Amino acid sequence: MQHLLPHPGARSRRATPDMDRARRDLVIACVSRAFAVPQRAISRPGRGKARHVLARQAAIYLLHVVFSMPLQRLAALFRKDRTTISHACQCIEDRRDDAAFDAFLHDLELAVSALDSAVQLRTKHEQGKGAEQGPDEHPAAHDGHWPLAAGEAGQW
Repeated sequence: MQHLLPHPGARSRRATPDMDRARRDLVIACVSRAFAVPQRAISRPGRGKARHVLARQAAIYLLHVVFSMPLQRLAALFRKDRTTISHACQCIEDRRDDAAFDAFLHDLELAVSALDSAVQLRTKHEQGKGAEQGPDEHPAAHDGHWPLAAGEAGQW
């Protein structure tokens, strides 16, 4: 059951309800693309199709593992019982015995963590805190410009 331990890049600072919802929406968007299911199918109440349930369980699991989000907070975010959230995490954990699914989920963990970091960095910059960071704190930061493609740069 080693996968249920917090992700090495898990955020430890105190999350706000707005941050929880933003992270839920980010994870749902990523999982929706990765599992090729509509976002509304992941967040809708009720069971739904098996592939929609699997995507919802993966989203719940990712929020728990990547962001160390407690089951009780996840239950509130998804309007589910805490035991349902626990069951979702256990189902995904059991599926990780399959090497291909484990690799797929690992890649999703990395993607979600990287996207969240980018969002947090951009938010700091927009709030005027970006100037406090040195260029070495993020490899892509260069005077507020981010490379978009080879030879192309864009302003935040």
